[in-house]
Amino acid sequence: MKFIYIFLISLWCFGYSYGSAEHAQEINEAECSERMITLLEEHPEAVIVHVKGLVCSSCGIGIRIGLAKIDGLDRSKFINGVKIDSSNQYVVMATDQTIDFDLVFEKIYNAGYDPIHLCYKKAGQIVRVKAPERTS
Repeated sequence: MKFIYIFLISLWCFGYSYGSAEHAQEINEAECSERMITLLEEHPEAVIVHVKGLVCSSCGIGIRIGLAKIDGLDRSKFINGVKIDSSNQYVVMATDQTIDFDLVFEKIYNAGYDPIHLCYKKAGQIVRVKAPERTS
C-alpha cells in the first residue's frame, strides 16, 4: 500500500512539473542590443540568440552541432545555417522557414549554456523572445 501512495505522489509531482514548464514567450518590444539590430539588418531572415557564457568560437561547437539539426535552417548560409559570434555572445541562425524557439532554447541548454533571449524580424518589426527558465 505504501508503494502505491509513493507511486501516485511521484506521478502527480512529475505531471505537475512537466505541465508547469515555461515556454518561449514573445515580447512585443524591441529590447535587443544595437549589435543584434545591426545583425538583423544585415540578415533579416536570421534569428539571433543571446547566449550567456559563450566566450569563444570553440565553446560554440556543441551549440552549432545541436542547432544544425533543427528544421527550418537555411544550411547554405554560414556553417550549416549557424554562425557563432562569440565576441558578443550571440548565435546567428539563418532561417528559411519558421523554427521552434522552444527547441532552439532546449538545444542551447543541452549544450551546457544559458540562452537569455532571441530576436528576429516579423513583418518588418524586431521581436524579442525571452528564454524560458530551465526546469531541470
